[in-house]
Amino acid sequence: MKKHALYNVFLLCSVLLFSNSSFANSTIKTLNENISNKKQVFLNHDVEQNLGKDLYYFEDKRNEFSLDSILKLEDSLWLQSLVATPNFGYTDSSYWFHIQLKSSKHSLDKILAIQYALLDYIELFVVDNGEVKKSFLTGDTFPFAQRPIRHRDFLFPLQFKASQSLDVYFKVKTQGSLQVPIEIWEREKFIWKDQDEQLIKAIYYGMLLVLVIYNLFLFLSIRERSYLYYGGLVVSVLALMSGAYGFLYQYLYPTSPYIHKLSMLLAVPSVMLFAGLFSSYFLSLPKVAPRLSKFLSFFNSLFALSIVGAFFLPYDISTRISVFLAIPSSLVIMFAGPYAWHKGQTSASFFTYAWAFLITGIVVSASSKFGFLPRNSFTEHALSWGSAIEALLLSFALADRFNRERQDKIKAQQAQLEEETQRKTAEEKLYTQATHESLDGFPNSVLFQQVLYRLLYVDSENSSQFSLFYIHLAGIQEISKTLGHANADIVLGLFSKRLLRLKNCCEKAEIIEATDHNEFYFAHLEKGLFAHIIANTELNIAVEYAHELMTLLAEPIEYKGMKLDLGLSMGIACCPIHGKDIDTLTRHARVAIDSADNANGQIGVYSSDINPYNERRLVLMGELKKAIDNNTLALHYQPIISCSDGEMMGAEALLRWNHESLGFIPPDEFIASAEQTGIMRYLTRWVFNRAFRDHAIRRRQFGPSTISVNISAINLHEHDFEECIIELLEKYKIPPEELILEITETSVMKDPEYAIAALKRLSNRCIKLAIDDFGTGYSSLTYIQQLPLYEIKIDRSFIQHMDKITGDQIIVKTTLNLSKDLGYKVVAEGIESQAALNTLRKMKCDFAQGYHIARPMTIEDLIRWQDDLKNDEFFTELKSS
Repeated sequence: MKKHALYNVFLLCSVLLFSNSSFANSTIKTLNENISNKKQVFLNHDVEQNLGKDLYYFEDKRNEFSLDSILKLEDSLWLQSLVATPNFGYTDSSYWFHIQLKSSKHSLDKILAIQYALLDYIELFVVDNGEVKKSFLTGDTFPFAQRPIRHRDFLFPLQFKASQSLDVYFKVKTQGSLQVPIEIWEREKFIWKDQDEQLIKAIYYGMLLVLVIYNLFLFLSIRERSYLYYGGLVVSVLALMSGAYGFLYQYLYPTSPYIHKLSMLLAVPSVMLFAGLFSSYFLSLPKVAPRLSKFLSFFNSLFALSIVGAFFLPYDISTRISVFLAIPSSLVIMFAGPYAWHKGQTSASFFTYAWAFLITGIVVSASSKFGFLPRNSFTEHALSWGSAIEALLLSFALADRFNRERQDKIKAQQAQLEEETQRKTAEEKLYTQATHESLDGFPNSVLFQQVLYRLLYVDSENSSQFSLFYIHLAGIQEISKTLGHANADIVLGLFSKRLLRLKNCCEKAEIIEATDHNEFYFAHLEKGLFAHIIANTELNIAVEYAHELMTLLAEPIEYKGMKLDLGLSMGIACCPIHGKDIDTLTRHARVAIDSADNANGQIGVYSSDINPYNERRLVLMGELKKAIDNNTLALHYQPIISCSDGEMMGAEALLRWNHESLGFIPPDEFIASAEQTGIMRYLTRWVFNRAFRDHAIRRRQFGPSTISVNISAINLHEHDFEECIIELLEKYKIPPEELILEITETSVMKDPEYAIAALKRLSNRCIKLAIDDFGTGYSSLTYIQQLPLYEIKIDRSFIQHMDKITGDQIIVKTTLNLSKDLGYKVVAEGIESQAALNTLRKMKCDFAQGYHIARPMTIEDLIRWQDDLKNDEFFTELKSS
């Protein structure tokens, strides 16, 4: 019972250690909102003060800010650290810090202490009323003599007059972990505190030196390798601790930053190498736990390579490799002691206690750094005491080991079988937890990534083409807010059961995982997001399959007497046309599902046009603003004629952009981005101004007609949109009833209530309104009837194939009849044949537009075209018929 209790205590210490280690990546907590006013820190006369929570910081990602530019920063760009020790982990950024200190009614002689000796670069400025009074440049990449106060930490003298306020700015950059434990002390009190600390450190270092000499003497006497490895471990710990606290740099090589850097690079892998060798040999791991021994030997080899690499690799890469390897290696060593003790090695009890004290010291020290425990002499030296006690206990363990070795071997063999079973069960449980969604048991992203890896890299010759589907339930979030998380999880589970029941539809699908009870064709990547793969399909087949799948899954879920809409949408990315590697393909599937979500529950197919992160689109937005400002865009006009007599009734303004280096850029490529980036407002005003100007020119020659201009749903949300149009109409003396504003039905349906109100205001000004691309969206007749429309424009996709596809002809006929009943005029777009025009005339369509009539042209060409219209045989024949 005692052994099991101690084993559990050790596990608890391990959990505490690594929970604190993971917390280190999030020690910086900042305000959720920008800071508008910084507060002063009032200094006490004789009390040390931790300044971590009062620091304001700014991340200089490119290391390009000077003090002058920092002083000009707005307060809103500074963020406040709310932790005692700001910790940014490994980062390539520089960080600027600012704190405003105010003295009491007395003069003060203070020391600002940054008590972390491994910072590469610190540049500190003392500013009084905007004027730099003092500046310091130091760090462990500079000679030790350059420090303002010759001390292992970074100390900066500050003198305050009575009631004086000083601004302290300092910049920190380092290749290691960037953390800033900062305090301010009275000079005399700091000296006394520092003397006490040096005394404790001297005792600690002296004890370690004695242990090194003693164990090396034993090794030379009895040739037992455990003493050699243990001596190497203590020497490495001594070098690491004294180097980390700055003592070696201060006393051994103060003029050589390179040796200081190299010693720190060598210290960590050396500690872990000798710890691994000692643990393996002392605990007889090759016999007690051969697999664990091999695992540890593997890490020992890596640490040996890290020692060699320290002479060649950059500092930041070398340290990250060492720390990264130290974590799993420490886990192995940490559990090796209890494991061996559990196997019956009595001497392993000393090993376990030794590591427990070391872990306790690490936990206490880390808790002090993170603000969980107060910063005092005990917490500051907890790691030193823990490692010192560990060293003593390991010495006792070496002595005890030889007395009990024979009995320990027998007990270790018996315990090994039990431990292997426990470890295997734990691994299987952890594997299941790591690879499956706990809510419904579906495979998660880990297993899904394995399937993608197999398809792309293992079976690529046989499965070079497949389609990736992302299925998103946007409504789950709303259900969670309304019914609570627990009920939302139940609804999500019901949807997962619906997926499991899909058998016939999954004949083309890849199996994500097959178990004894189920075959999973869907992976649950995150809450409300599922993934699905069908193999060897072309894009058009994938889209058809998606519609079929949407039909099967889109039905509301019945729960507690309610029918809950899940807001289903799908995104498709196909291999290889949309990506040939896992990252690209999954990223593009995300873009497709985002596009579908923005379209309120449709099927999105990836293309570079819908990718908001497309480099070309970002470049085009900057170029588009220049084109607007430089007036290098153009408007072309496509005539609209009467189907009955061929008379020209008006023209539609179509935007054209012929870039000087990129060539012709289709509107579909830049309009969507213009809507997203705020450029749409300026673009629309440019179009109105040019269209009205050209219409006024044509009007003077040919008389009244209409000018159709496309607008975006974004425009309807502009507070001055209506007044801008009226102002330009008055400027060019154009009656409002000659203007037709075209908007797509999809744009209206994004926010129908607001759109209806805005369009009614425009209609009240006698401006005509048209629904463009009718039939391609999902308009509700309820909303269409509420719109003050003048005309409906039937989308070209129905007109172009009307003479070949009976269904399209029926749709056009139905739309015409419906529009007539509602009192709307109808324009047929995309007429490319005489047969299509004749059919529309028979259907009594009002107006026609398309390449068969005329292509879009400049205003000059339009005037000539209209002037020649009376002599054109095509229109003469049309009128006579």
